[in-house]
Amino acid sequence: MEINLVKVMEFIIPLLTIIVGALSAYLKADEKIRSVSIEYIVEAEKMYKDAHKAGGQKFSWVVNTLYKLVPSPLRFLVTKSFVEKVVQSTFDGIEEYAKTQLDKAVDNYIDNGEDENTDKNLSTDDNIS
Repeated sequence: MEINLVKVMEFIIPLLTIIVGALSAYLKADEKIRSVSIEYIVEAEKMYKDAHKAGGQKFSWVVNTLYKLVPSPLRFLVTKSFVEKVVQSTFDGIEEYAKTQLDKAVDNYIDNGEDENTDKNLSTDDNIS
């Protein structure tokens, strides 16, 4: 049995084209989901601002809304589970950034408060003498 290299190439090239095309479409969908996820997280926060313990509802709304953006032919690649992971990682990133900024603000407040207290102490000491 002789393997015909031309026949093999006729099979492999279209297969590789399909794989690369699917990967490209997957990455494009991933990029779009990531870029829009922050926008939808903020929108969900506004929509459910008066609701008590609505974290699950907000998360579901964001995931479902984003999943609707995935073209039907790509849904076998970009699953709802994948969208959930993207939304969660985006939220975790936002939360970490917010904590960092809050820590900086508290440090600045403490530093400025100490400076003001030092200035007040100096003024008080000046008045005593």
